[in-house]
Amino acid sequence: MWQIQTILLSLYGLYRLLQRPVIAIEELCIDFGLLYMPISGVWFLAYSANFPLLTFDSVSVILTAIHFTFISPGALVIIGMIGRRQHTRAIYRLGASLAIISPLLVAMGITLTQFSARMWLEAGSVIVLATSFLLLSVICLFGGLPRNLLSRMLIGLSAIALFVTMTFAIAYSSGRFSGQWAIALNVMVQWHGWLNAVGFTFLALVAWNIAIPDSKVSPSGIPFSRLPWRYRIGASYFESVGAIATTRTPAPTGIVADLADYQQVSFNVNDVHPAVHAFYEHTASHTLLVYPDWQRGFHHLGRLYKRVSEQIRQMNFPMEAESDETHIHSAIVPINDALDGRKSVRGWVRTYSQTGNTVYVAAYSSYIFEGDRYMNIAFPLPFGNLTSVLRLETPDGYEGGLRLTSISQREQDQGVYFANRLCPIRLPINETIRVYPADTLYDGYPDNFEVGEIVAEHKMWLFGIHFLTLHYSITS
Repeated sequence: MWQIQTILLSLYGLYRLLQRPVIAIEELCIDFGLLYMPISGVWFLAYSANFPLLTFDSVSVILTAIHFTFISPGALVIIGMIGRRQHTRAIYRLGASLAIISPLLVAMGITLTQFSARMWLEAGSVIVLATSFLLLSVICLFGGLPRNLLSRMLIGLSAIALFVTMTFAIAYSSGRFSGQWAIALNVMVQWHGWLNAVGFTFLALVAWNIAIPDSKVSPSGIPFSRLPWRYRIGASYFESVGAIATTRTPAPTGIVADLADYQQVSFNVNDVHPAVHAFYEHTASHTLLVYPDWQRGFHHLGRLYKRVSEQIRQMNFPMEAESDETHIHSAIVPINDALDGRKSVRGWVRTYSQTGNTVYVAAYSSYIFEGDRYMNIAFPLPFGNLTSVLRLETPDGYEGGLRLTSISQREQDQGVYFANRLCPIRLPINETIRVYPADTLYDGYPDNFEVGEIVAEHKMWLFGIHFLTLHYSITS
């Protein structure tokens, strides 16, 4: 039963980790505290079955299970709570990063010492763990305490206990390494073990439960599309799933109803050139020419991707400029909000004019989160959809243009997700789209680029590596 509970806790940690729009070190501490839990379950199961896991004796097996029980949902969660008040400090980020990896370092150090007698591995890993915990405890005491008096008292007692327990941990490992002294294991259990469990972990968890600090990374407020998935998408996808709203009047003509709806601090709609404004509100009346620029090292991977995208008939990027995949035809269709689950949804279907092959099939909507409006684009795929959540900004140096980006900061919601019925997953993909009038000075056009009334530059990154830029020439 304990093993089952640890697995359920780790799944919750995975859920938290995957759906978060940004990387936040304090929330990662909580995530990894939960993800480490099955290690405790495995070792406790081995102890209960009297199985000598990795040749360790039964006492070492049960102590390992206890170690990961109190380090994982105990110490790492406590460090996460401290970070919710102190996440901006560079020293906190360093200590928290070490705290995340230190439990595994200690386990590896003890295990490798068991087989190779390299005591420095164990001693070094314990020093890293103890240093990171003590550093974070000091940060908490000098600026990270909650206002509640009882919580402050409990955290103070917890910090005192931690200083005692970490001193014993360093002394125990150093003594084993140097051979100059030895602390008996029963002494370690009494002073290090019990004080860690009751003095440090229990008191601190009670304190933070009394005064729980709010997360500085808001849970995603994204309404994901519920359009059904298909193995193949294609230009007729919306008709095939019965998503066309035939009774909606007036029928949409662009991917947004009114660009002024996106007016906010980061985006001033009054600065947008009339031609760019017209493109977003009357998209179907515009002709697009696309010129791909695959980055060095990605051209061959792009050809492999192309084989898949042609079969799926979705996100079918061109490989070469000046080919039969240059001219794009657009169609805007009204989507049934009840089927999709979002509001004022409209579909943009793009096909290559010369071949009729599908480029994109996407359902556009928007929503407001934390006072900002985001563009919410769902691309149907097998088993779910790729959802791109973009924030509109006024770009520097591109007068009359606008910038859409999935690159998010704290307390922002944008990103690229794989949305499914179980758990939306934040993907390591980012994109930015800059749209501006053609008379804007820009020297990044590809060869033979036909400059239209409007120019768009669509950049994409995978794991932070720029792999593709799509240049668009747009005319009405």
